[in-house]
Amino acid sequence: MQKDVIIALDFPSRKETLEFLDLFESEERKPFVKVGMELFYREGPDIIREIKKRGHKIFLDLKLHDIPNTVEHAMSNLTFLGVDMVNVHAQGTIEMMKAAKKGFDAGFERYCEENNSGLGNNAKPILIAVTQLTSTSEEDMKRDLLIEKSMAETVLHYGENAKKAGLDGVVCSPHEADIIHRKCGEGFLTVTPGIRFEGAKKDDQVRITSPERAKEIGCDFIVVGRPITKSDDPVKSYKRCLKDFGIELDDECIDTEKTGKCNEFLDENVDSECKTLEGISSEVAKGLLEIKAVFLRPEEPFTWASGIKSPIYCDNRLILTAPHVRDLVEDALAQTIEKEFPDCEVLMGTATAGIAHAAIVGEILNLPMGYVRGSAKDHGRTNRIEGRLEKGSKVVVIEDLISTGGSSIETVEALREAGAEVLGVMSIFTYKMKKSVERFVESKVKAVSLADLDSLVDVAAKGGYINDDDVAKILRFRDNPSDESWMK
Repeated sequence: MQKDVIIALDFPSRKETLEFLDLFESEERKPFVKVGMELFYREGPDIIREIKKRGHKIFLDLKLHDIPNTVEHAMSNLTFLGVDMVNVHAQGTIEMMKAAKKGFDAGFERYCEENNSGLGNNAKPILIAVTQLTSTSEEDMKRDLLIEKSMAETVLHYGENAKKAGLDGVVCSPHEADIIHRKCGEGFLTVTPGIRFEGAKKDDQVRITSPERAKEIGCDFIVVGRPITKSDDPVKSYKRCLKDFGIELDDECIDTEKTGKCNEFLDENVDSECKTLEGISSEVAKGLLEIKAVFLRPEEPFTWASGIKSPIYCDNRLILTAPHVRDLVEDALAQTIEKEFPDCEVLMGTATAGIAHAAIVGEILNLPMGYVRGSAKDHGRTNRIEGRLEKGSKVVVIEDLISTGGSSIETVEALREAGAEVLGVMSIFTYKMKKSVERFVESKVKAVSLADLDSLVDVAAKGGYINDDDVAKILRFRDNPSDESWMK
């Protein structure tokens, strides 16, 4: 996959721009740079030609947004300049993006002809679409743009439209890059602005992250402006950004003349299905908080059916109505089952919340599924286990939520009585209460969960959902739910 740090040349004129680029004149690696509206509208195509002469790749960031015919011809002219990346705005509809792609291809062909070289002798530029600006918050979007969908849903929809139109990727914030990759494929590029070093000011950005975190998320390109251009030592800051983003300066693929061929080799030979589950707990926790499947309310506790006062309420059924989080959860369940229970032959959902998840994961893994009722039917065949289950079948139970673990253990026992070999219980979320841990140990059941209360609380604190005092209260509740002293 392509991967690079792009420096935003947010300077008002040619003079300031070239003075900045002079700092990199002796550097073997010339930075990939972004030319935006401010600079291009003042200096025009000449500034593009000057920067290209110096050996830099260029992202021409003009965000075309007009009727399809106008965008087609404008894009042809921009691509003809020999830039390496150009963009449109995804709000311009699929038809406009298709027109942009048509103009993009025509411009590249004309560029190759004018420069007396065949199409195969030039690295084809990248065409992407802007989703939502990183300076835009979800509140801004709903109030000013009258978009009622969540930020994640809106960005994902724009990304899918861009892919349908034949574009190479999208500009999105670091918060949406992961879901874009999961939905649109690892080969669909994410270009991520809003990058700041840890502890730096946000400036006018809202949805930001650090280069290290962008690397963990899997962003393909990050766009960095003021943290480099306004630093005391821009070259040093640029190299720090490269390192934090996981790019080594001595990498043989760094040379801009070699980049195209190296990327072609990687695209052809890297297994796109090779993924890691590191950090999945935090990502699931973020998703649950975002869609309000989890409420944290230490100051106004919920009352469970048992009478227990709880600072947390979890309704994982909401996952099913939030496609971007649902995809994250189901893929993670499937991958975890493959890793933790490789001998699994049948999936069994708990009634009723686990049934849908078992069905979706069964489809992903191509495994049979059924479900276990809370009790046997009082009519018909009086089944408790629905679906075909042969004696000796190796089963994994799919549960949405584990609190005390009682219902999960009952499900396991019902399956064991039916002659199944239960490999374990796979859940989306667990409170990780002492009682549930003890029950699983006593019943000799392996229990695995995508996220637990500890990871959720950590994410919630970092995201500003709760404060430090709330964290302490919630964890005291977890340790002894029956003791209401945690509320004091």
